[in-house]
Amino acid sequence: MRYFIGKVNLKQKISSDTDKSEAKRDQLAVRSMEYNSRNSEGFCGGVCSVFKKEATFVFAGSGDDSTMQKEMAAFWEFIGFEGEICETEESCADIVRRRLRMGNVELPDDIYDRLDVESIYRIDADENIVKPKTEMTLSDYAKRYHLPELETEAERIRSSAQNEAFLGHPVHYILEDDSEERAEKTICLLVDTLYRAHRLQSARVITVRPDSFGRFGRIQRPLAALYRNITGGTVVISVSVTDSGDEYADAAEDLIEKACKYAVQYRHEVLTVFHIPQHNTEAHRAIAACLNNAMTMLTFREESVDYDESVSYMKTLCESKGIQTSDTFVDKIDAQQKMFSISEIEKIFNEHYTAYLKQTHFPAYLECQNSAVKESKAEGKAADKLHDMIGLDSVKRVIEESVSFYKLQKTYRERGICLKTPARSMVFTGNPGTAKTTVARLTAKVFKDNGLIESGNIVEVGRADLVGKFVGWTAPTVKAAFQRAKGSILFIDEAYSLVDDRDGMYGDEAINTIVQEMENHREETIVIFAGYPDKMERFLEKNPGLRSRIAFHVSFPDYTPEELLQILQLMAKEQSMKLDGKAEAAALAIFNAAVRIPDFGNGRFVRNVLEQAQMRMSRRLTSGSAGFLTDEQLTTLCAEDFAVPEMCAAAPERRAIGF
Repeated sequence: MRYFIGKVNLKQKISSDTDKSEAKRDQLAVRSMEYNSRNSEGFCGGVCSVFKKEATFVFAGSGDDSTMQKEMAAFWEFIGFEGEICETEESCADIVRRRLRMGNVELPDDIYDRLDVESIYRIDADENIVKPKTEMTLSDYAKRYHLPELETEAERIRSSAQNEAFLGHPVHYILEDDSEERAEKTICLLVDTLYRAHRLQSARVITVRPDSFGRFGRIQRPLAALYRNITGGTVVISVSVTDSGDEYADAAEDLIEKACKYAVQYRHEVLTVFHIPQHNTEAHRAIAACLNNAMTMLTFREESVDYDESVSYMKTLCESKGIQTSDTFVDKIDAQQKMFSISEIEKIFNEHYTAYLKQTHFPAYLECQNSAVKESKAEGKAADKLHDMIGLDSVKRVIEESVSFYKLQKTYRERGICLKTPARSMVFTGNPGTAKTTVARLTAKVFKDNGLIESGNIVEVGRADLVGKFVGWTAPTVKAAFQRAKGSILFIDEAYSLVDDRDGMYGDEAINTIVQEMENHREETIVIFAGYPDKMERFLEKNPGLRSRIAFHVSFPDYTPEELLQILQLMAKEQSMKLDGKAEAAALAIFNAAVRIPDFGNGRFVRNVLEQAQMRMSRRLTSGSAGFLTDEQLTTLCAEDFAVPEMCAAAPERRAIGF
């Protein structure tokens, strides 16, 4: 699937504030819908915004550049508005999705399904259209970085450039590189070279990592959707595999296994590149075992150079920066080390180039020290509290992104830029005790502190608060909840309970009314739907109209044993208590056992463990004379205060799979 954003110069100006212009926008939406319903070639388009004498449309389909240009011209001709396409540019699914939401043309909800922009939305992947930042050819690049296999492949690609149509992929690749930045640069140049030689239909690249799919082990379904979505383009699987058996290693091996399955299935339509660290034999072994000779893989790795070549390359780097005397930089190379990689020499150069600039050209900065970059974040005490919460890194990132997104929309409105009001509602998914409600309350305060909503209060409701007992009661009840949440957040806990096994009953009326009220109050009220991951997924699948109104999906992972211990220490500290070293070890052992149990309770489980420990501590301390106890004894929990709960003792041990 390829995505394009096109711009059209209109013959006639369309104003933004008249009934006539609204009718024209409605006409554009209808014509877009008619084109999609009549098209049988797999192409889809929609005019998403129009302002004065410029219209913007999105378009998707499969084919080479000439095919896509031809189909976009046919699409605009079908729309029937006088104007010429002045610009088309290949784009990413996420950018197209955002354009649709921000546009001022009200397109039907099924446009998202036809364009397939939602299928990869929940994957935390990097998606881009490659645009090389160097004029260097792939062959010259390979020579510079001593990548002999890549240099040979560059010659093969050049020799096959006479093919004028995309035919498929004879080979796929493994890139060894410890530098994420350099690997991205290499892949960008490789993909661009293949694209120009008609070895790829699209310059679109999606990069996924073991943590791109959250921590619930759901890789297969979203990865299948990803490969299906990016036919004609490139998937990069960035992994490192060790034999440590830790959580990341398990996730990396699982990703390799699933990725190899779909790499083989789509081997003729999608290029797969595995990016692994240098000399990672475990990753090579895992990839080879999963592919089982089903694909030809070429491996690119740096060739080591000796000391003399390292010195020569260092001098080349100095010359590129206009440095006349390179002796200071050459002296930084360890003469006792026999072999070097080019990336090592570049690292040495970069580490000392800043010092060189200060000493030679900017002596006024000699006293200035390097400082860490402070990331921009949402403002306010609530944002600080959210940032200080234990774990939940991915959750914090999404909340930060949502604040930035809504701030930008506010800027657009303040400057009079005519855009369709975007959806602002969210879905929180996570197991019990993962702090969904706590984060929702903080989110309301964060949004209030940043001027995105009027009130920092949150209205929390469930099925019993929304579904009436009798016919005709449900709609007024839902509307009343929205009225209470006006200017703030409406938090619907266990949202799937509204329709769980009750199709056609009062729950359906509640959902329909919620969707209507979300539209009526989209500028005033943010709705957060919360619940367990599996049930929420089924809930959204049964309500596609609701899914299209969700702006952000926030996945709350289960806490790790170490994070649970930190939570326990924090809870104890809030009660002026602490754990000694042996108590921490005992608690950690309990948490290691607990995380093997489905729905063990996360933060709620920690609170129960602390309460039980305090009860045992009370029995221990009162068995003697309490009058002779020190403050230290009265406030310190010991190992004997922690006992393995029955639910953990009965949990089956994880067993390794083997023969």
